[in-house]
Amino acid sequence: MLASLRLRPTDLNDIEGIREVAIETWNSTYELIYPEHFIANFLNHAYSKSSLEQSISHDQTRSSRKFLVAEVDGEIIGFGQLSDPVDGRSELTRLYVLKEYQRTGIGKALLNELIRLDSSIKEIFALVERDNGIGTLFYQSNGFVFVEENEEVIFDHHTILAKYVKQIS
Repeated sequence: MLASLRLRPTDLNDIEGIREVAIETWNSTYELIYPEHFIANFLNHAYSKSSLEQSISHDQTRSSRKFLVAEVDGEIIGFGQLSDPVDGRSELTRLYVLKEYQRTGIGKALLNELIRLDSSIKEIFALVERDNGIGTLFYQSNGFVFVEENEEVIFDHHTILAKYVKQIS
């Protein structure tokens, strides 16, 4: 892992950096899986300035932060977010690291820090596109177990999402 890596809670000044990471990682990860217009629609919705402002502002009110960025030399190179736990279960809703920093332990560090910050979490689940080899390999190598697949329709596009679960001891 990089010596200059810094993990920290998000703030409103991070929006552009998060958007840049999301756009780059979504395009490189999903370019052969989803049509270009689907990727653009998803990014415009999930990573709009107002959507990120809302997520970050909500996170800033929590006693246990669940939306973190990874920085190297002051540049945002990744981010991760967990949902609020319900009965000890939390969803890993976002975890992205720029391609040139993948497989360096940054994704794992983000995941572990998110877990460390909230001792009430007993189980984490993640939904990943079945054909996302990078994502499925990450989850499998970090203690997640495949449990099921479901077809979903997102913006009129059919996709198969695989659910992975990790037990926290």
